[in-house]
Formats: sequence, structure tokens, C-alpha cells
Amino acid sequence: MSQRTCFKRERSASVNKPTFLNEHDKSTPIKVKRSTTATMMFLTPRPVIVSMLNNKAVFYMERNQYAQAKKSLSRALRMTEKTDLNHNDKMGEEEGENNFEIGNMVTDNLGDISWPVVRKELACLSLMSASVESSDTSKTPFKHRAEYDEGMDYFKTPLRLSDTSPSIDGTILFNLGRVHHNQGNNDEALSLYKRSLRALENGAVCDEALTLAILFGIGQIQYIRGDHADSLKTYMMCLNFARSKSGEESLEVAACMNCIGVLHYIMPKGDSDTALQSLKTSIALRKRILGDLHIDVGTTWNNIGRIYFQQGKYDLAMDSYRKALRIRRLEQGDSVDVAATIFNIGQVNHQQGERDRALRHYQEFLKLAKKHFGEHHRDICIVTTCIGQVLHEKKDFKKSLKAFHQALKVGRAALGTVHAEIAITLNKLGNLYYETNDLESALKAYHQGLQVELTVLEPGNPNVCVTYTNIAEIHKQRSEYRKALDNYDKVLTLQRKHAADPLDVANTLSSIGYVRHQKGDYQGAMDVNQECLRIRREIKGDVDEEVASTLTHIALVLLKMDMHDMALGVLTEAYRIRTSLSKTENRDIAFTLYNIALIYHHQGSHEQALSFYRETARVEKAALGQAHRDLSITFYNIGQIYYQRGEMELAIESFQEALSIERKCFGENHPTCARTLNEIGNIELQMGNVEAVMQSYTEALRIYREAGVNDDHLVIYGRSLYRFEVVQPAAAGAA
Repeated sequence: MSQRTCFKRERSASVNKPTFLNEHDKSTPIKVKRSTTATMMFLTPRPVIVSMLNNKAVFYMERNQYAQAKKSLSRALRMTEKTDLNHNDKMGEEEGENNFEIGNMVTDNLGDISWPVVRKELACLSLMSASVESSDTSKTPFKHRAEYDEGMDYFKTPLRLSDTSPSIDGTILFNLGRVHHNQGNNDEALSLYKRSLRALENGAVCDEALTLAILFGIGQIQYIRGDHADSLKTYMMCLNFARSKSGEESLEVAACMNCIGVLHYIMPKGDSDTALQSLKTSIALRKRILGDLHIDVGTTWNNIGRIYFQQGKYDLAMDSYRKALRIRRLEQGDSVDVAATIFNIGQVNHQQGERDRALRHYQEFLKLAKKHFGEHHRDICIVTTCIGQVLHEKKDFKKSLKAFHQALKVGRAALGTVHAEIAITLNKLGNLYYETNDLESALKAYHQGLQVELTVLEPGNPNVCVTYTNIAEIHKQRSEYRKALDNYDKVLTLQRKHAADPLDVANTLSSIGYVRHQKGDYQGAMDVNQECLRIRREIKGDVDEEVASTLTHIALVLLKMDMHDMALGVLTEAYRIRTSLSKTENRDIAFTLYNIALIYHHQGSHEQALSFYRETARVEKAALGQAHRDLSITFYNIGQIYYQRGEMELAIESFQEALSIERKCFGENHPTCARTLNEIGNIELQMGNVEAVMQSYTEALRIYREAGVNDDHLVIYGRSLYRFEVVQPAAAGAA
């Protein structure tokens, strides 16, 4: 460990020792009559009075008595005669008129950082944050939760003044900024932090503790606002300064590395490897200096767990969360941070398919969170939605529905009706209705979620595209192809306008191709499927399942356009790709084989058709089992070819095989069985087996009538040739 002196931070104690007037002042503020106070202030030097007022404010801040703290600090600030709180607006205007240029951040220089550089860089960062804040930041969803400790506000303890304090007015301004910061008045806090930095320029001695406290305050405000890039620059400046003043082996460096790791986790374009390395550096320093069970070590373990979770390394995430939970329980009991880690463990359980354990952890979170937040809070809504999702996956639809409605109730009370979390819950509710085949309710939920998303999310957000797609899928299932196409077209427009992932564009094109196919717009279907094929081949190459799938769709369109030879060539290519990708039999290979056989069948190439139908049946048996409806269709078509070739015994054998499978799949009284019985009867008729003919026809007719199907569905081949009477002949005369 470096022998350099490092600034030690305590959570409940001040950094600098306070100057007390007497022993009583150590615990409670002095209560004196007004006249005595006036006399004391008249006789006491001004710096001592200022220190007294500042330290009195610190006392109030430690007890969350912010009004009294603000009053005391304002009085102290006026007495310094450096600045006047009444000129806040003017000061802000002067800073805004400086038109600072943003310089390159020096992240590798371990030398001294001058006050002008610090002030200039921070002024620029703050101005950038203000410009972002004026835009519509409500459309940016954030992952962080201000209620939980991520270590982003490490130097938050208010600072006391003593006779050795390097910067009196800077300290007062910082403390006043902390009051506003703690109350959520971020604009006022940011302005005061900047003024505190300006005050530090006049100091002859570098106040390391104050500088880091100010920089961390600014960094956290930028983080809360969602100005993550600026926040990262600020924390990198902190790291530079901490290395320069406290050394590599210091708690200050550990705190900075923790924050840098969190930002890389949060930022959409953050680097998870950099995040993990930063957090590992932080925890190694903290464990060496503070020990394995310090609360800050627990905080960093929790942050490391989130990175592993993001990377899909669930075992490592669980190990990190358990270490964090052990420390947090020891140090904090049933705090909100303990609840947060419990929820994180539940998420890991959920991802690993351990749904019952996930439920227990989610419910434990709710129990703790309600103690701290009450019944109506954003995170109560979020976790109740998670519970609904787990119950949905467990197929406990009734309880899942109840959980989603409870989440909506809580969320609307806590967040209003227009919020991203409300949209998420509505879409999950739509998914539940969809799975239970309540398509009308699903559509309603999706449309409600969509209206919220269009209001709160930025244009082109992927969630909007997903909701449009869900709506389109329902219309497609209901054969409402015009409405389905309208929604898919909206998705495609958004994806192209906002440079979505090309593979997502290809998926939308594939869906559009299917709908156009169903509408009979074969040329339109061909155009979008060819574009889809181009994109998928450019990204995935020629040997890929999605490429094979697109080729199959193109072949089906070509069949509709009576281009059988071209369709056969395209299907043959799809079959080649699929067999090279998979060494085992699967339904996609069987589907491709079936369509190749079908083309040969229609072309009258019976021998080739039979060969491919037999291969289809072999693959279907291996992939789908002995009793699947696809296999029954294949045997039915084999029977047709044998019939057309005049091989009646083989035809009956194939139709009987199809009938056996149909009875297992649909039941003995299904109209599909009647159709096959009808075919068997016709073959028996051709063979002159009258008893078998009547048995098959009678059974088929019975099934049709019981199913409410018209008798005309019974088709008899060669009826005129054999002079069959469908109606009952006239009765014989009386004897």
C-alpha cells in the first residue's frame, strides 16, 4: 500500500475537527438570550462567528433539519462578504456568458490539476447539463434509483470549519449546495457547487476534501439527470485529482472507480468490461483499507453483481449479490439497500428458471420496501409487475392477472397514468391476454401501452416497435390483414428512420411479406422477401437458418405465381442450407422436403414426389413423433399418388395410416377423419369391395352430420358410372 497520506472519509463524522466554544457545544447548540448573542458576535472575530454558524448548520443537516441549516448557512455566507445569495441569477448569467470551450479531459496525467482547469472543465460540463435539461429529458428512461446506494454520492457528509480550514466561503457554499442537493433541488445545488469551486481559486492551499466533495456532488447531479456522458467526465476528473493528491492506493480512488463502473453499466453505450474492471479495482482497494465487511465493500459487491447479470453470468452475479446481502444485513438491518439486493437475487433466480425462489425474493422485497416507501411507490409497481410475469410463466393466469392490475393501480397512484413503467405493465398484461386467447383484451392493453410509450419514450424507441408488432400479430391471426399491414408498415418506417438493427428490419420485412402473401399481393410479397433475403445474407452469410427460412417463403410465393421450376430451385437451396446446419432431424427440414415433394406431385413426377414424401415422413417421425398432424398429411398425399398410379392396395394402406394418426390427433369423430374415410371408400369402390365401401361412406356421413357438416361433403368418385343411388330406393310392394 502506498505510504501517501490519504483523506479518510467517515459516514457519520465530519472530515475536519470542529471548533467548539465550550464542552456543551459538542452535543447541542448553545441557547442564549438575544442580547447575549449580539454581544458575543460583536466581541468575537468574524471568522469564528462564520465557523460557528457553519458548524451549527452541519448539526442541523445531520438531523435533516434543512430549513434551519439553510438559514444558518445563508447568514454565514453573508458574513464572508464574498458573495451575496441575492445575486444567484446574476452569477449564473455571468458564468453562462463565459462561452467556455470544452477541452480534452486529461485522464492519464497524475500531476497537479490547477484550479483554473478544474473550474473551466466543470463549468463546461454543467452548462452542457443545463442544455440537456431544457430539452425533453422525460423521454429518456433511467435505470438508476436515487433511493438506493450505488456509491455515486460518496463525499456527501457536510463539512465543518475550523481555524485551519483552507476555504471558508467555499465550504459554506458547498454545505448550502448539499442542503439543496439533499432536498432534490438540483439546479440550485449545481449553481452553488460551481460558486464553491470559484471560491476555491482564491485559496492559497489546495482543499482536497472540499474539491472532491464538490466534484462528486456535480457528478451525481449529472447522473441523476441522465447526463451520463458528462457525469463520466466529471468522475474521471475526480479520479485524476484523487490519484494526484491521495495516491493510487486510496479510498478516494476506490470511490471514483466505483462510480466510473456504475456509469459504464448505466450508459446505453457503456463498456461492461470497463465497468467490471473499474469495480474490481474499487473493491480490491476497499477491502485492503476497510476490511471485507465494510458497508462500502457491500455496495461495490452489489454493483459488480449487476454487471455480471448484464453479461448473463448468473452464477457470478448470484455470488456477488450474496456477499453484498451478507454485509448489508450486518450493517443496515432491513434497509432499502438490503431490499434492493434481495430483489437483484430474485432477478437471477428468475433468469435461471427458479421461479418459486424468484417469487419469494420479490415478495420479501415488497415487504421491506413498503415499510420505507409506503404502498404507492414506483418500485412497488415494478416488482409487482415482476411477480405478475413469474406467475404468467407458471401458467397461473388468474393470479398473474391480479398482480398486473395491482401493479397498474400502484403505478398510476405513484407515477401518474403516463409513465414508462405503466407502459411496461400494460404490455405484459397484453401478453397475458394474448396467451389466454383473449385477443380483444390484449389489443386494448397493447393500444393503451402504445399511447403511453408514444408520449414518454423518445422517437424510434424499440419498445414502440415491439408494441406495434404485437398489435399487428393479433390482426394477422384474426385475418385482418389490412390492419396488420398498417401496423407492420409503421414499424418499418420507424426502424428505417431511426437506423434500427438491420436484422430487426429484416424480421419486419419477413412479416410484411407473409401478410402480403395472404392478401394475394404476390408481387409485393416477393419484393419485401427479396429485400429481407439480401439483408440477412449480407449479415449472416449464405448458410444460416433465417436465410433458409426466407428462401422457403420466396418459394411459396413463386408457387402461387405458378413458377414451379423456380420454386423448386429455391427450395432445394433451402434444403441444402438446413441439412448443412443441423445433423439432427427437425420440422424445418421436413417442411422443406414436403414442399419439394408437393411441386413434383403437381408436375406429375410421381416417382420423385413419392421419394420426397417418404423422406418427409421419415424426418417427421424422428422430429415430431409417430402421431403428429403433419405426418398424417404426408401419408394422405402418399395415398393420393398411389391412387393416381392405380396402386390401390398401397393407396388404402397409406390412407389407413393417415386415418390412424388423425384419430389420435383429433379424435375419432373429427371431420378430418371423415374426409379420409371418404377417400378410402372411393378406393374400395374402384376395387369393387361393396361392404367396405358402404362401411366407409356410412361412417364418414355419420361424422359429417354429427359435426353439422352438409352431406354434399361426401364425394363419391364414379357415381354415374356405377349408377349409385344416394337416396333410399322405393319400398317393395305389399306381399
